[in-house]
Order: sequence, then C-alpha cells, then structure tokens
Amino acid sequence: MELRILRYFLAVASEENISRAARLLHITQPTLSRQLHDLEIELGVQLFERGSRHITLTPQGLLFRRRAREIIELSDKARQELICGCDDIKGTVAIGAGELQSVLRLGTYMKEFRDLHPQVSFELITATADQIRAQLDQGLLDLGLMIEPLPGQNYEMIRFLDTENYAAVMPASHPLAARICIRPEDLRQVPLILPSRPEVEKNIISWMQGTYEDSQKVLTTNLSFNGIQMVKAGLGVFVGVPVSMSTELPESLELRALQPSLASFSDIVWKPDLPLNRAAEAFIRFLKEKGDL
Repeated sequence: MELRILRYFLAVASEENISRAARLLHITQPTLSRQLHDLEIELGVQLFERGSRHITLTPQGLLFRRRAREIIELSDKARQELICGCDDIKGTVAIGAGELQSVLRLGTYMKEFRDLHPQVSFELITATADQIRAQLDQGLLDLGLMIEPLPGQNYEMIRFLDTENYAAVMPASHPLAARICIRPEDLRQVPLILPSRPEVEKNIISWMQGTYEDSQKVLTTNLSFNGIQMVKAGLGVFVGVPVSMSTELPESLELRALQPSLASFSDIVWKPDLPLNRAAEAFIRFLKEKGDL
C-alpha cells in the first residue's frame, strides 16, 4: 500500500466526488477510480458507497480514513524531521495541552525559545489527557501538558511549579455566590458539574470529605469551557480547574475559591522510548535549563 494511494483515498473521502478529487490530484477520473477499486480489493472491504451524484464512506471506510490520516501525518512528520536534521535547529514541536492555567507559562517559554531559534514553530493542540496520551503513544505529539495525577507512568516529565487551582463556578443568583469561598459542606446536595477524567473527579470527591453523594453529579465534561456553559444553562455548579475564567466570566456567573484549597501540579511529559526531532529535543533541554518552572 503506497502513501500516494492513501492520499488519493483521503482526497476522495473529503470531496465525496471522484471527478472533483481527480481534478485536485491532477489525474484522470478512470485512473483514480481504478486505484480506489484496487485498494478495496487489497484490503478486502468496501470503503465507499457509490451514488449517482456523490460517494460516501462505509463504516469500514470511516475507520480506514482515520488510520490513513495518522499514517500520512506520521510520514509528513518523519520527512520534516529528516529534512531538518542539519546543524541549525528548525522544525515543528507538536504539543498537546489540556485547558490549564499553565498554558500561559508554556506560551512564555515558547516565545523565549523561538527568540533563540526562530526557525522552530509550534503546533498546540487542545485535548483531554486520554487523547494526549494516545497521540504521544502513536508519535503524533512530541510533548504533552497535563495535570497531575498523570495517566500512566511511562513518561519522562518536567513539573511546572505553578499550581492548577480548583474553584467553583455558579450563577450570580445562586446562594453560594454570597460566600467568600466554598467549603465541602456548602456543596452538600448541590447539583454538580465535574471533570470527566476519573483521577480529577476522584480528587474533588476526596476534597468533599464525605459530603458527596452520587446523585449530585448531573454532568461530567472533558472541557472546562463547556462546563461553564452548562452553569450558564442552570444545570448546576461547576467544580474543577476553570483556567483563567476568573477574568473572563460573564456578569451572570461567579467564581469562588475552595476552602481548604485544592490544587494540582501540571507537567510537560514525553515518551522516553520514542525518538524526537531535534527541535523537540532542544525545547526539552531549554525547559530543563530553566530550572524551577
């Protein structure tokens, strides 16, 4: 199976029309049709449902599209790494990050590093911890920025000393908005919106010191922003790491610190058993040389 054929397949899947895809690829329609037919024979599955005006992917085709994209991304990444394997440090560092307060500090380090190495660029992808872990394992990401506890132990890490501070967000009209801070007993029987990551949810439930009941959980979400939106909709009180929302909340919402405070460190992580490009290796060295982050 050639990379060229995978690119043909992805073009047709995107255009949903063989004629348009053939024009984009600068090949004839019969040639493209034959290549797709040969690909289906090679795989032993039907990838497309062919209609009179357009074609769509079968369930097998949808799965193959995802894998084909991963293969092409890895191929392009490998090509770039080989091209950039010269004396000057250049290339792209792909970083996956959660919705964390420490993203701002990461951005500061990115700027400092680019001032030293202007031919380096960064790709920042917002994702959940599970998504970051999967893409690190697949080699699609070089680094990840995740909140502790980390999902798994097979990572090298650099800890950011700034903590990710948990807080509660509620409607301004909610009785809890009158309080200076929120204690565990204040949340007794209050409908809650919690982070969907099990390790983080466990931290919050432990902080509640036995006042939590399963019936309080009305929603879990992997994005703090969506959790905040659900508070606006009146679904409950969000407890989690609301990023920098304290300066961005609308007047209809209030943010309150937790008492006792609840905080976690965030870490830059990477897979020690997977080779990194020179730009990513240099960025890791730069972060290590910074000392206390």
